[in-house]
Amino acid sequence: MKHVLKASGVTKKFAGITALSNVSMQISEGERVGLIGPNGAGKTTFFNCLLGVLPTDEGSVEIVGSDATGLPAFKRARLGLGRTFQRIELFPDCTVRDHLFIAERIRRGTGRFWKDLIGLGGPSSQEIARCDEVLELLGLRDLAESPVGTLSLGQGRLVEVGRALMTEPRMLLLDEPSSGLDRVETAALAKTLEDVQSREGFAILLVEHDVELVTGFTSRSYVLDFGRLIAEGPTREVMASSEVRAAYLGDFELPESESDESTLVETGPRSKEAQ
Repeated sequence: MKHVLKASGVTKKFAGITALSNVSMQISEGERVGLIGPNGAGKTTFFNCLLGVLPTDEGSVEIVGSDATGLPAFKRARLGLGRTFQRIELFPDCTVRDHLFIAERIRRGTGRFWKDLIGLGGPSSQEIARCDEVLELLGLRDLAESPVGTLSLGQGRLVEVGRALMTEPRMLLLDEPSSGLDRVETAALAKTLEDVQSREGFAILLVEHDVELVTGFTSRSYVLDFGRLIAEGPTREVMASSEVRAAYLGDFELPESESDESTLVETGPRSKEAQ
């Protein structure tokens, strides 16, 4: 299966402190992969190195077979990386549809400020069609003309996903999408993501503290601790590792039943780490 992302030996230092040490990862088409670890483990730093928000000190990043190591974030996006943010980055007075139009114009490179000034910046029929398609996929059609500031947090998360989908990503990087959501909202978001991915075929890298979400949503996971990769493999095997439990999970018990793979039984102090 073709790799959509390949990171090799990524190392990042800040003022002599090593935030990431020789971290490698490969993700193939259509996979759902988790990246977990305690606070301060280096997850966000690694995420930003993949996206080009931060330069790496050592190592390389390939996106769909192209060397992206020295590329800025916008060029990596055009190679096929889409993302959402831990803290929602939306414009409260703009409508849901407006957010998707902006993303589509950035992808096409067709936005021109002077056209907007003289009233020639209206959306094309192709932009409208693509926007309607994504709204339908995410169940947001009835909210298309609503200002984002009037939406629930869960709906705002879907708008962020929609904005990322407008760029037609080969891989979607989700930065703690369950942050601020309750269990019902988290389950609904996961189901929507599964449905959309099955249709669109992109890969997903999920950075999360919610152990239950990671276990039920991903097939493979990587675990960081103090900037080092301490485990990788099938998610349930990774979660059962004594080293991972010691570093991150605490006293959790995985269910024995194969029919209940998406559930973790909490025996320790937390099942969702404080954000």
